[in-house]
Amino acid sequence: MNYRNQQYLWLAGFLIIAISLFFGTVIGSVAGFVVANNLAPDSQAVAVQPISVTAPDEPQPVLEQVNTTEPPAVVESQSLVITEESATVEAVEKVLPAVVTVLNQGVRGGGSGSGFLISEDGYVVTNNHVVEGSRNLAVIFAKGGRTQATLVGTAPEFDLAVLRVDGPVPAVAQWGDSGELPLGANVIAIGSALGEYQNSVTAGILSGFNRQLGGLGGLLQTDAAINSGNSGGPLINLGGQIIGINTMVVRGGFSEAEGLGFAIPSNIARNVVRNLIETGDARHPFLGIQYVPLNPQLANEAQLFVAEGALLEAVIDGAPAARAGLQRGDVIVAINGQAVDDRHSLVSLLLEHVAGDTITLQILRDGKVIETDLTLGERA
Repeated sequence: MNYRNQQYLWLAGFLIIAISLFFGTVIGSVAGFVVANNLAPDSQAVAVQPISVTAPDEPQPVLEQVNTTEPPAVVESQSLVITEESATVEAVEKVLPAVVTVLNQGVRGGGSGSGFLISEDGYVVTNNHVVEGSRNLAVIFAKGGRTQATLVGTAPEFDLAVLRVDGPVPAVAQWGDSGELPLGANVIAIGSALGEYQNSVTAGILSGFNRQLGGLGGLLQTDAAINSGNSGGPLINLGGQIIGINTMVVRGGFSEAEGLGFAIPSNIARNVVRNLIETGDARHPFLGIQYVPLNPQLANEAQLFVAEGALLEAVIDGAPAARAGLQRGDVIVAINGQAVDDRHSLVSLLLEHVAGDTITLQILRDGKVIETDLTLGERA
């Protein structure tokens, strides 16, 4: 083979190698592009998984335990919080349109308090001390508008009063059972704080019951903020029902008290209000007895088989109790079927009635429970 032929062979070999490399590169690129396109979606799905950002040595029980048909525990907790908040909001929205600001123009100047509508006939409930000494009364509705009001009746002994407005009313509040709420139950106060901040809403819990303060008995205690101007406004439960009428607060002074608000229970106010509407008057009931609350130790000493009730120490001659045949040593265990106990004291149950009402007493005497009807009198 001569020199020129060797050159041709060498050149041909070089061209074959170059062409092979070129087509190999092209084919490899095309194949890589196809493979990349096929793998790209799966790669992206894996990348967004929480596990991809977790350290290799970190346990991952959450991913294994999550059930796609149920929300995780964290979501459930948030849902419960939202439910409680919604209950408060719904309760306020239900009652607020029935709340009013009461304006009192008296001989010594003006003042204001709160109240709430209880009927389509325009009856408004408030405190007696809100309307005391009034010459001219008016109410401002929660959603706007003002109208004159007339005084229907007052019950100073209960610190309650009823007004009436003419014309259509925006809403009516519903009474609730103040005897149903346990200690710690959520309650909400609504009113015109300081007479200036209309529709103020504060929340707290039921802190106590059967409290005695300022000549009033059977009061509910709450830590919901109650300020001047809130007097006569409603204390409500989460069902949007009236369970009390805010009436007074203890603060400052030597005791440095905080969170001590008091309300007249709805079970007391409802009957008083009914009597004020029907007769214009309501008086404290009078039984005519001296008693001590029964407790386990006292019951054991007296050899009684009941541990709760009111043990009579004396019966006043000529009083309603004496006329009904009550005797010293009797134990009043229930009034109208409601047991006398720590939650429902004799005083609070009696205050659910007014002078002239007839009640049924369940009495323990000589080991037997007997019933007797009694018409409540009025203290002279």
